[in-house]
Amino acid sequence: MGVKPSETLYLGDTGTDMQTAQAAGMFAVGVTWGFRPEAELRETGANTIIHHPRELLPLLDQ
Repeated sequence: MGVKPSETLYLGDTGTDMQTAQAAGMFAVGVTWGFRPEAELRETGANTIIHHPRELLPLLDQ
């Protein structure tokens, strides 16, 4: 697709998602509306945490 990992947001709701994003060189966005606690997302490498889908919009402008 011609997109660099460093230009990609990876949204996820588990620690595995955060670790995957970090390993791939992507910006890891933890979402709290999933089934894992926020603390797990932070502990496993989330670059940021969002609590509602609308909070994603400002991240797309970076």
